[in-house]
Amino acid sequence: MGFGLFAVELLAVFILVCLLLHRHGNVRTLHPAVTVSVLVAWWFSFVIVFVVPMDVSDTLYDKCTKDRCINITESNCTVLCDPPLSYLPQQYLEIFWNVVFWSSQLLTWVILPLLSSYVAAGEFTISGKVKAALIENAVIYGTLGILFGVLLIYVVASKHLDKEAIKVLCITASNTWGLLVLIFLMGYGLVQVPRACWERSSYSELLTQKRFDVSKIKIELEEAQEKLSQILEEVRHINRLVSRSNELRKFVDIIIQKCPSLHNEDLANINYDDYANGRDDITISRSSLVSVHGKVISAHTNMHRCQVLWDMTVSDGLDLEDWVQMKNKEYRAESTLSSIKYHCRIYVIPALLKSIAVLFALMSIVIVWSEMVFSVKHPTLTICAILVDFVKKPAFVVVVCITFISYMCLCAYYTIFKLRLFNLYYMAPAQQTDDYSLLFSATVLSRLTTPLSLNFLALVHQDTRYNPDIQTAFTTIMGSFEVIPFIAQGFNVYYPILIALIGIATLLKLGTRCMAFLGFQTFVQDDEISMDYVEEGKQLLNRERRSRERGGKNENNTTSKPSTSTSKRYENKKLLPSRSQSDHTGRFESDRARLLDSEDYDTNSLLDTAPSSNYRHHHGTSSSHKNKKSSIFDDV
Repeated sequence: MGFGLFAVELLAVFILVCLLLHRHGNVRTLHPAVTVSVLVAWWFSFVIVFVVPMDVSDTLYDKCTKDRCINITESNCTVLCDPPLSYLPQQYLEIFWNVVFWSSQLLTWVILPLLSSYVAAGEFTISGKVKAALIENAVIYGTLGILFGVLLIYVVASKHLDKEAIKVLCITASNTWGLLVLIFLMGYGLVQVPRACWERSSYSELLTQKRFDVSKIKIELEEAQEKLSQILEEVRHINRLVSRSNELRKFVDIIIQKCPSLHNEDLANINYDDYANGRDDITISRSSLVSVHGKVISAHTNMHRCQVLWDMTVSDGLDLEDWVQMKNKEYRAESTLSSIKYHCRIYVIPALLKSIAVLFALMSIVIVWSEMVFSVKHPTLTICAILVDFVKKPAFVVVVCITFISYMCLCAYYTIFKLRLFNLYYMAPAQQTDDYSLLFSATVLSRLTTPLSLNFLALVHQDTRYNPDIQTAFTTIMGSFEVIPFIAQGFNVYYPILIALIGIATLLKLGTRCMAFLGFQTFVQDDEISMDYVEEGKQLLNRERRSRERGGKNENNTTSKPSTSTSKRYENKKLLPSRSQSDHTGRFESDRARLLDSEDYDTNSLLDTAPSSNYRHHHGTSSSHKNKKSSIFDDV
């Protein structure tokens, strides 16, 4: 029974991870190594939600049978102690934890960093990409090696060092770094997750935020278009300088093949007079072509992502405007189904979101309090440990543990999926996340797997440091932190206090206000600049609504009289291009030919490349408008 339930849990988590990867990344375009690495790293990070509670319940059952089997037979022990449904012998859990821990360490410190550098390299060959990745990571590994050497010298000077101590030293160093990351991620999420649920319950506030997002993404789209135009100008310049006989010509051909479908305005705006003023004597080298190659890939990816996010954000904004207007006016339902949908959207869902927000807020308070006092052994002050001791039965212990560790994972992982570092790291929805961002998220999640499990076991006092009679399979693998005294007696005791400080800063929106003060585009309710963005977003939505309405009327006039709603649904589902996009696609061949126009280059070999169907100029009609429904976990 235990092995079957364990297998079902592992399969359920794997399906969840596959769906999450499908939401953020396009598996058909991802490198196979990236897909496999991200799946494994995410799977290990999410599976602890079920395995850690199973480990706790199994350990409590083993302790119960051990305490009651001293003077009675083993069969009577089983009657006195209720076995968990998911019970597994400790040796099997130890094997599982060994696989998870050492695989996560291999992923987070070796495989994922090398893959990140590999996919970000602009080299043209596999060997070149591998060499660039090794050189880039050599600096990082060298720095980490120096820090580890200092720590090793400290341990040798303070204690006798044996094989077991070296293993625990490596584990402790890795877990300490992971705990530092966990402090900031979970401290932010414990406040932001309840707040996000509460804000989603108010359509008017959500519409204000969405209008700000529309204005912000519009600026990002224009900047992406401008940057792409500049890079295309540089590509044309290189194409004019490198002749057919040049040995670098093959690399230029590869760069041109990576260029997106070029629209007329990009080509028309290029100032070709610049090439006549001394720029033709610039030396083109392989390293400069590598740099341009990376720029083209990055600019094209960013441009396409901004375009898709613009379409999605505009669709969400228009949908919210419709519901806010419907809420403020008297609504007369045409049918029972539409009436149910209206009342659910206007009354039931907001009330449900507020209830969930209040529940999450209470859980955040419980976790923050438990983090502050879990180092106190007697009396037990952490609420998580008190609940585990109170329920006693293994089934209830599993439910309590799954509830708290799930919420801790939600808060920590929410921050990872919401974090954005300019265009370097951005977990975009609608399969618009690039390889590097997926690998970066997998790296961070792999580093959080073990520290998060250790932190939860400390909260419920299922750790040998706080309960000498308890030895879970997980803590058996991790060993004792006493190898490094200043970590065991100092850092691990006082670091949870920082979670409360970060939570207070998040509650007061200090980080957001600081970023707004420094000039970053962040939404602050009482900020004048933010309100200007909101007003601009409102105007953009009005203009886009009129554009879509005109497009819908024109579509009705050119088809065999389908209804407007049916036509829009079909266009959304089939991703039909707009009129401007169709015209642009038709002109693609001549655009590429103009780019490759030079005396010593044959353009016929490259004219068989078709443009992406989702690409269009920003002045045209949107290529696809997906009716994306709001959901509480859309950001996670």
